[in-house]
Amino acid sequence: MPQPAQVQLEAEGPEVRWAQGFGWTDGGQILWLADAQDTTYWTRSRKAAEIAPRSTMLLPSPDELAIGTWSTTHVPFVRAIGAEAQWVASGYADRIVALPQSVANLGGDAGLEEEMVVASGVNVLTSYPFGNPMEGVADRTGVTVLPLTEYAEPHPLGRAEYLRLFGWLTGRDSAADRAFDQIEAAYIAKAAQAEAQAALHGRPVVFSGSSQSGRWTAPGADGVVAKLIADAGGAYAFDQQVADALGLKKVGANYEVELEQCAAIAAGSDLWGKVVHAPEGWTMDKAKAEAPWCDFEQKALFHCNTAEVDYFGQAVLEPHVMLADLAALFHGVGGDRTPVYFKPTPP
Repeated sequence: MPQPAQVQLEAEGPEVRWAQGFGWTDGGQILWLADAQDTTYWTRSRKAAEIAPRSTMLLPSPDELAIGTWSTTHVPFVRAIGAEAQWVASGYADRIVALPQSVANLGGDAGLEEEMVVASGVNVLTSYPFGNPMEGVADRTGVTVLPLTEYAEPHPLGRAEYLRLFGWLTGRDSAADRAFDQIEAAYIAKAAQAEAQAALHGRPVVFSGSSQSGRWTAPGADGVVAKLIADAGGAYAFDQQVADALGLKKVGANYEVELEQCAAIAAGSDLWGKVVHAPEGWTMDKAKAEAPWCDFEQKALFHCNTAEVDYFGQAVLEPHVMLADLAALFHGVGGDRTPVYFKPTPP
């Protein structure tokens, strides 16, 4: 954990229970953000900024805040705590459902429109450090860029806990804490139910992978997908023991898997799951066409279709809902509830 900035004698701040990429020190006055390369320090307090180390950066107070979201993943955080009045701009506006007309469009695939950043009145722009898309933006526009790494969190609740960071930033700490407490309690309760079923009936082996141009990858054994599968009472097919035994190469957060390895692992799996983008719908026939070497008749298939649900946005705030979907698929936990994100794949 990063060292306190030593603004006051009280070194610790509010407890962060799951996330690894942010936290507070100095009685909650200093926010720290960490990624693979660096740790940065931030404060909303001018008084704290005056006596903190020079590397601590001053953020606008909640009353002065005009937030812009470059990552669409950050939009649900703003909405969940009722901070829409402080939200003035967003990137990728065409991907956001029910975007208020008052929220300016900052650009999208073609890049950030810096003129719109200035014109919108944004004074804090939330983004991500991966690929450094905001390099030089703060210097050219005078707008503070806040690099967040919720996407790199290894636990589903760690990603959702960034709700509390947005609560701190907007001055809605209590609302954010209450909302996260409810998410956390629902997740833990569902995980306990799934664990009880796994203890009684065993853990089904779950395959999860993706292909592009014939090349297959699978989420790492230490990531969110593997954790969701384990907490839902399943056994991830690409667990660390299997990955080590096969000598799988990890690139970023995913394993690169040879076709022969993929086929062998799939053969020993009970369920086959995929995240797909299929506006026309996803079926078992399409899964068979993608992987003709797999005997799907002996497996239960499920999928999450990002053309139908907000898997990369709203789902980040609903790990308990994703977990409930998987627990129902693996063990029938939850009875006849309607799945939200992960659904059985039709013929």
